[in-house]
Amino acid sequence: MKLTIIKPAYAAITNPALKNFGDDTTGGAGLAFYISQLWKTLVVVGGLAFLLYTIIGGITWVMAGGDKAKVEGAQKHLTNGLTGLIILAASYAIMAVVSEVVGINILNIDWTFGP
Repeated sequence: MKLTIIKPAYAAITNPALKNFGDDTTGGAGLAFYISQLWKTLVVVGGLAFLLYTIIGGITWVMAGGDKAKVEGAQKHLTNGLTGLIILAASYAIMAVVSEVVGINILNIDWTFGP
């Protein structure tokens, strides 16, 4: 009786939403990809939070009817939303500086100017 070993077949698993996910791990490119994806996700969530806070603050202010406590609450919502938007804008600058210092193109930005 002859024992036959069956070799399993492997196929590449691809996801069109995540192009080349972690393919190139040389020179920190894989780490840069993961950091970039995490940062982009946080920016999207932060942008949605800003939008939500602004809408809630605006509606609360319009519906306040002159009530000082409701107007102050609405102003607080709008201030918090604007503060979050400023933090999101600053995070881009921070990521660009970290990218330059570390030497890894985290934001996938081409810093060359001109032809």
